[in-house]
Amino acid sequence: MSKRLKVSKEYFAEVAQDWDRMRASYFTEQMRDDAVARADLSSTDVVADVGTGTGFVIQGLAGLVNKVYGFDESPEMLEIARKNVAAFKNVELREARGDHLPLPDESLDSVFANMYLHHTMDPSAAIAEMSRLLKHGGKMVLTDVDVHNQAWMREAMADRWLGFKREDIKDWLGAAGLVRISVNCARGNCCAETEDGRRIALSVFIAVGEKP
Repeated sequence: MSKRLKVSKEYFAEVAQDWDRMRASYFTEQMRDDAVARADLSSTDVVADVGTGTGFVIQGLAGLVNKVYGFDESPEMLEIARKNVAAFKNVELREARGDHLPLPDESLDSVFANMYLHHTMDPSAAIAEMSRLLKHGGKMVLTDVDVHNQAWMREAMADRWLGFKREDIKDWLGAAGLVRISVNCARGNCCAETEDGRRIALSVFIAVGEKP
């Protein structure tokens, strides 16, 4: 395990119990529901949430589809997620890295990744892996922060990437074989708090691509 990967896993192990409170300032229900709506879901769909954390996105998906897989590499976060989604019988949570997802090719109608890419070692590889799981006509919906200069977040929040350029996201989605790609502004900002108590608002994008 690389040092950076270990640091990320240790960070999420430490904050798991408090993540739902922390998440409330990073990503709101309004932003989540807007992202979910972009996939045009039906009640027969099988979908996945990659980097599910404590199951926030799953809570917005489970009542709309046939089955939801939630993947995360932090057992501590998944422990909280199991409590949060216990009322839904169509949810399956698995410990897994985002670039090695334990599902067959073309097994999903949609795949979501919320605030996950900036914690990955290789975002393009993670996108390619998510694309592998999509059925033809299936959609990938990504939500993450735009590129920024808040370098303190690397240590304080185990961020590997200081956001992303939207053109890079478009290129990675295209390289993964997706079409009808769009990258637009999300509804609201991600608000992070510095160690000295300052609030930093970072813009968030929603990216959508379709498997042809």
